[in-house]
Amino acid sequence: MLEIHYSIGDSNEQVKTYEKASDFVAAQYKEVPDLQDNYRVIKALIDGKEVQLEESSIGGLFTYLNTK
Repeated sequence: MLEIHYSIGDSNEQVKTYEKASDFVAAQYKEVPDLQDNYRVIKALIDGKEVQLEESSIGGLFTYLNTK
């Protein structure tokens, strides 16, 4: 399971979950992606383990998952 904790601008933390990380990647390829690339990622967990991102954004998470 992929759990993304993110914020949009100065808004409160929001959480979006996906059954599999590949579901998130597929959703980002849509013409209108689930989440905008510039949203700030507070933390991302894959099967309960936090991933270390080079860039703390949805775009950075997308890149991280595409290179693994």
